[in-house]
Amino acid sequence: MATYRVLDPHGDVVDTKDIDSAEDAHAWFVDVRADNSELGWRMEVKDPDDAGGWSFFDDTEGNRGSSQ
Repeated sequence: MATYRVLDPHGDVVDTKDIDSAEDAHAWFVDVRADNSELGWRMEVKDPDDAGGWSFFDDTEGNRGSSQ
């Protein structure tokens, strides 16, 4: 299980939750930012097995561009 947090466009943490899967985390993120009128909302994840800090939650569906 990993801990996810939602940040608003100003960088303020809006909500934090422990979630089992990335798919469930994405659904929760969509629910939290139900007012989709503002750009800049983001989600970060912190794995309990990782000693590092928060990481950006990437939902690009594999569209990361070329690695040339």
